[in-house]
Amino acid sequence: MRKTALIVDDSKSARVVLKRLLESHDLDVDTAESAEAALEYLIDHRPDVVFMDHMMPGMDGFQAVTAIKSNPDTATIPIMMYTSQEGELYVGQARALGAIGVLPKQVEPVEVSKVLRSLRVIGDEAERRKSAGRTQADLTNDEYPGIDKLDKELRVLIQDLFDQQRAVLRRDMLDSYETIAARVAEEIRAPVDTPEEIAEIDEAAGPDIPARLKIAIVLLSVLVITFAWLYWLRVQSSQEIQLENSLLRNEIEHGSTDFAENASAIQNRIDEFQESLGTAYSVALSSIEWGANQAARYEFDELPLGDRRRRVFAEMSDRLLEIGFSGVVRVESHVADFCMIAAGPASYILPPPDMDAGACDAIGFGDEESVDLGLRQSVGFANFVNVSGAQTQGRIRFEIVSLGNSDPVVPYPNSFTGLSAGDWNEISEANNRVLVSVQPDSRPPP
Repeated sequence: MRKTALIVDDSKSARVVLKRLLESHDLDVDTAESAEAALEYLIDHRPDVVFMDHMMPGMDGFQAVTAIKSNPDTATIPIMMYTSQEGELYVGQARALGAIGVLPKQVEPVEVSKVLRSLRVIGDEAERRKSAGRTQADLTNDEYPGIDKLDKELRVLIQDLFDQQRAVLRRDMLDSYETIAARVAEEIRAPVDTPEEIAEIDEAAGPDIPARLKIAIVLLSVLVITFAWLYWLRVQSSQEIQLENSLLRNEIEHGSTDFAENASAIQNRIDEFQESLGTAYSVALSSIEWGANQAARYEFDELPLGDRRRRVFAEMSDRLLEIGFSGVVRVESHVADFCMIAAGPASYILPPPDMDAGACDAIGFGDEESVDLGLRQSVGFANFVNVSGAQTQGRIRFEIVSLGNSDPVVPYPNSFTGLSAGDWNEISEANNRVLVSVQPDSRPPP
């Protein structure tokens, strides 16, 4: 069943923009141009989420949120403030009244997707994988899906090596037997006596022996010699076969040793591969951390945790998820002691660079105020951090701390003598920074 969203805003253009974004996620979208019209709509309808503007004629957004949350019939409907208002104080007020967060009017489509997924109005990542017939365990396979495949390939490789070794031994044995048989067949072919040789034998035997008897004696002699030769060959062949068998046994034993050595070498390669995976994982974490810290500095009048930082962290989160990271991303903000001049009762600006540094109205802020300044966030950044846990199924958790002005990376001069405001603030720019460190829950498997 398609889910429904209600947009409450007196601006027609704002309603149209957000409606198009929501409809792109297959939602039915209803609109109301005032808080009063929204309360009347809720009498007969129960949308899955309400996007509420703040500044409207008549009842404003906060009053409408209070009325909706006070009614037991509508109290469970999630409400997201959709407004141009920003600041940590405003976000805190909205949540105190019952709103789940604040969505800026200059919203990007990806932010709308993240909010809808966090509210389970649209399917989350796990559901999409399930619909594709794959579970999270199938995807990760203990974080390194190639290991199981590698183990199967190893077994196939070992079996192939064994079959090849057995075929080589069988072929060598057959070749040896064929060589022996060929040599025996060649050697048992006794030479046939010529007629002249037979005549000489006849003459030597004398005239008293018949010719047929002479021939029989010659043939018998040849047969005796032949059988004697064959017997000797049999003995020799038997000895050679025994020697061949002994050599074959040695080769088989040697082959088994080589096979074991090959298997051991393959296992060592697997161990080295697994160790290289762990090393590659650590290198990838260091690279991602280094890349995020290239944008560490922020300007004097810039929010330390603003929309620019949000875009950097969103990109960093995507890269961490790609390598299977699970753990804490520590965000540490530092506030510099700028040389400032007063621009009003409670505001300061940077002076001209060539002004003497000793003429500044203030050098930085107090310790507590610096800590508070380091925690200043835009609405977009606050929403990103709040929904990141649900979006990543708890794999990425942000920890935000402010050290104020207590840890400058570049020390400040001990004296203003000979220094201009520009010289002092050049040092301050290096100390105005936000640093990131990634801390995995556990070390990757070796």
